[in-house]
Amino acid sequence: MDRLEKISDELKAAHAEGKNPIELALLSRGRLGSAFGTISFIACFRRAFGIPLPVLQRAQAWERFGWGEVHITDEEFSALLSPWLTEQ
Repeated sequence: MDRLEKISDELKAAHAEGKNPIELALLSRGRLGSAFGTISFIACFRRAFGIPLPVLQRAQAWERFGWGEVHITDEEFSALLSPWLTEQ
């Protein structure tokens, strides 16, 4: 099992325990450490929850990530990802 797959499994388990999208994103960032970036974020969430790429590309603009010039708020981030976070 590779690192991204392991983290994806951790995200699924954390979601099953009631973690919200923000908590899951912060968990992935913490687990990946210096390897955390747009591609690893997208890969982990896509593997864990099957979220479509365009949704994840929009989610990567979350203000807490600090990537790029356009940012979305905590509320927008949660609203964007919540419909895709289902029991697997």
